[in-house]
Amino acid sequence: MKCIVFSDSHGTSSVMRRAIKMNMDREVVFFLGDGLSDLEAIATEFPDKFFVAVRGNCDYYATFRSQTVPITDSITIDGFKILLTHGHAYDVKYSLDRLGYLALSEGADIVLFGHTHHPFEQYVSDCEHPYYLFNPGSASYSSGSFGLISFANQPLLSHGKIDG
Repeated sequence: MKCIVFSDSHGTSSVMRRAIKMNMDREVVFFLGDGLSDLEAIATEFPDKFFVAVRGNCDYYATFRSQTVPITDSITIDGFKILLTHGHAYDVKYSLDRLGYLALSEGADIVLFGHTHHPFEQYVSDCEHPYYLFNPGSASYSSGSFGLISFANQPLLSHGKIDG
């Protein structure tokens, strides 16, 4: 299974649209908040994609496809448990400790988060249940970043960038 990850589009869908077109083999689209209306705008263009979204602190209309969108959600893909959150509820601009506690308490293999607008990846192995922390950065005009995840025996996480 292959996935593409976005966060923080803040009023523009062009980066997401271009990144999806460049990565059409990605079956799942994760959106980590702050731009649900942008996601809504492109979702109909890609009916073959499975969309999973959480809301951010700037998502005043917290719906996607007429469904209420949670702040934190989880999904299991190919046996790997993935937690999704925007990050504001876990103070990720100050520390990632609360995300680590969340990963351990939920038994997550990957925690996807946004909010900081900066791509980030860390594998935490010095604990009972190792996990990844992954932030795709911001899919806005100024940054144009996104994440890619592929699953095989182990998850493979990477970042991509679309120039303005």
